[in-house]
Amino acid sequence: MMRVTTNGTLRTYRGHLARATLNQFQSMNTVLTQRRFSSYAESPSLATQSFRLHSAYARNTAQQNMSEEMISKYEAAGSSLQQLQNQYNDALEAAKRGQNDTNAGARQQLGETLKGIAEGMVQTLNAQYNEKFVFAGADGDNAPFELKDGKLYFRGLDVNDPANEAAFAEMAEETAFVDIGLGMQLDENEQVVPSTAFNSAISGIGLVGYGQTDGVPNNMISIISELGEIYSRADSETGDMSAADSERAEILFDSLQDSNSAFRAEWTKLDTKAQFLKTNDTRLVSTGDTLTTQYEGLDRVDLADALTTFAYAQYSYNAALRVGNDILSQSFIDYMS
Repeated sequence: MMRVTTNGTLRTYRGHLARATLNQFQSMNTVLTQRRFSSYAESPSLATQSFRLHSAYARNTAQQNMSEEMISKYEAAGSSLQQLQNQYNDALEAAKRGQNDTNAGARQQLGETLKGIAEGMVQTLNAQYNEKFVFAGADGDNAPFELKDGKLYFRGLDVNDPANEAAFAEMAEETAFVDIGLGMQLDENEQVVPSTAFNSAISGIGLVGYGQTDGVPNNMISIISELGEIYSRADSETGDMSAADSERAEILFDSLQDSNSAFRAEWTKLDTKAQFLKTNDTRLVSTGDTLTTQYEGLDRVDLADALTTFAYAQYSYNAALRVGNDILSQSFIDYMS
């Protein structure tokens, strides 16, 4: 028969107590963190999957933030363009009155009104969002438009000068790509592939137009400003204009009515991009929700199971302590004997 010694019993007991203590600690930690693992070593496979999901979630969050910023920027742009449309309508109404001889006596006043509207339109196009100029294309740090001595300038260049048309054509197509979850990629020259990113640049020169056609400006602001100058030169009492001014005013007025069509077409393009942003944002949010569900299913424990395991571990630990009391008491009696 094998003799059971007190020291052997105590060693065995200490081993069981250590395991019970560790199990209790681990199960309590699981309940507190609600995670299936706390380190890579605990479960390399799950940890690898979790890392990938968390990386995808972090990327999706960054894309959502950028998407929301772009939506706000385009909403600000849309609000400015609506204001610009209202200013155009006011200018067209004033020009109609100026072209009507029954209002000839008010031509000088109408001229000042038109020049004021042109200035206001420039201020509208110099609107800012997030301390950046919305309609500055890729250069959001500097005010893009300026109306000086009746001439409209974009980035310091005369909008109506034919010599600047090539430069304006490039400015109208400027890009500033951002990642909104379209699978952003670079080509062999380390340049962003356009179809995989969103072009956040909004070029004001593309919206209002540039250059001339038969000596008439292709943008409504210049037309409105020049009409204002012509009306301001009218006779202060009769409102009469010189033959040359009268002919020029008629040409400009006809062009003013036509200029809004081009502006509305550009506005429609911008509004289409704004709608795309909102649709894409809905997709990003849905993807984020899916990723959240996936990594929580991977990382998180079932709390009811975790609590049950913890309760059992605590019960085992307490039982081990009670057994320890009996062993220690008997050992003490043996020692006294």
